[in-house]
Formats: sequence, C-alpha cells, structure tokens
Amino acid sequence: MKSLVKALSVMDLIFAAKGRDLSIAEISKEMNLPKGTSHRILASLVQFNYARQDPVTRKYGLGARFLDIGSSSNKRKMLRAFIAPTLRQLRSKCMETVSVAILVNDEIEYIERYESEMILRVDIHVGTRFPAHCSSTGKVLLSALPEEELDSRFKHRKNLRKCTDKSIGSLLELKEALVKVRREGTARDFEECLVGVHCIASPVIGRGDEMLAAVSISGPRERMSAEKMDELEPLLREATEVLSTRSADDDFL
Repeated sequence: MKSLVKALSVMDLIFAAKGRDLSIAEISKEMNLPKGTSHRILASLVQFNYARQDPVTRKYGLGARFLDIGSSSNKRKMLRAFIAPTLRQLRSKCMETVSVAILVNDEIEYIERYESEMILRVDIHVGTRFPAHCSSTGKVLLSALPEEELDSRFKHRKNLRKCTDKSIGSLLELKEALVKVRREGTARDFEECLVGVHCIASPVIGRGDEMLAAVSISGPRERMSAEKMDELEPLLREATEVLSTRSADDDFL
C-alpha cells in the first residue's frame, strides 16, 4: 500500500507541473524520496504509460494514458503536456513556429505553441481560434470527419467565411481539398488563413484511429516557400508519427 501511495503522489506531482518536465532530482527532493526509489516508481509509471521520459533531457512528464482517463475539462491540459516536449524538439530542429490545435465545432483552437526565435515570425497566442476550413491544421482535422458530419457542421453556411482572398469559399471546394489531404497525409496553406503566412500540418492519431490533434509548422512566406515545406515535411511527419505511436500504444487504454 505504501508503494501505491508513493506512486500516486509522484503522478500528482507530474500532473501539477502543467506540462513542465521534471528531473529525477526534482521529483526526489519534492517527494522526499531517495533517487533509487524515485527511479523505480518512475520506471513503472513509464512502463504503463502514466509517465514518459524525454530521451534527450531524461526528464519526466505525463504519459499518454492520462489522455484517456482524464475528464473532458482536463484533457486539453493533458494533451498539451503530452505533446509539449515533442513540439519543443521540433521547433529546435526547424527553427520556425510550431503549434498544436484541436477541432472545436467548425473552428480550430491552438492549445500549445512555440514561437520561432527569428525576428520575423507569426505572433498568435494559445487559445486563438480560426475557421477550420481556412488553415492547414483545420484541413487535417476536418479530413478525419465522415462526409455526413462534415455536412452537418457546415449545413448553415452556404458560403464559407474567407479570411483572405485565397481562403476556401465553399463546402464543395473544401471537400475537394480534403480528398487531397487524405491522400497525402498532410495539408498546406499559402496565405489562406493569414496574409503573408504559409503553414504545413500533420495529424496526431490516437488509439482506434481517433484524430487527437494536428501539429503545424508556420512562418512568413519569405521563408516558408513550397520548397522549404518539402524540406520540413519529414521533420513534421517524424514528430507526429512519434506522438501517434505513443498515444496508440497497446497499454494506452
């Protein structure tokens, strides 16, 4: 029973960190445990996907299994914590702004974002929403919907709102775009959402082929050409495949 209490206390500590990974030294100090004991507890939590260890920093954060056992009000926070380390690694590799978004009705909402450190960058805050049909992230998320549900979400809109003159303007045009997204596995937008901004997005797929979120790399058109997107796409796919594999693990119930 004492071991169970210690394990649950460590889980509470990791959850309370709100997406910040913790070192074994931090956990041991906070829990007043020997490092050996902390290591054994964390090894068990990692084994059953309640925790995960960053392969680079060796720090610990929330595991994929939290995404399934949390209440709906907490799942967004859990998803952010689960994806954040991979997003940080992706940003360090591509040097552009990386984001993760979820679908909310017919809009996307950014739930985590790491800005490029370059002077010229896309400045959007967590919590910002955009029409899903106008962005690469939204097209990825919409591509998972059956046609009947897609029709239902847009049934009151004869014409879709255009954020720029390059935005998709009709449901028929959107459906044609989604066919391409499903075929290629990623989506791109060239100033469809914001003037001067280009973006490429890829899905995070959970257990049972559930679309959990979409991860994107975005930047100013001066840097994010089609050729640059071709260069960054393998990095993006690698990141989302890692996240999808972790979240769809056999032990992720």
